[in-house]
Amino acid sequence: ATIQIEWSDEQTQTLTAVQLRNGCPCATCREKRSAPSPDPLQLQVITAEEAKPLTIDGMRPVGRYAYQVTFSDGHDTGIFTFEFLRSLGE
Repeated sequence: ATIQIEWSDEQTQTLTAVQLRNGCPCATCREKRSAPSPDPLQLQVITAEEAKPLTIDGMRPVGRYAYQVTFSDGHDTGIFTFEFLRSLGE
């Protein structure tokens, strides 16, 4: 799943659901990314939603500066500012 953004300077950007989810700027995701790596011998338990291919279930504008993205794994707390979205493609 991808989204395509056409910026006002006529640049076009394509982002995948995985890129967006991996870059989620919410506090929980930032904390998980900075945490030490889990023990590779420890079995990770995931939900049924996390086992399915990741998709974008919805996007809702937040003011005139960002979008809140809802992912198929149920995550929806990240607020993706336009500036942050633009930086993901660089």
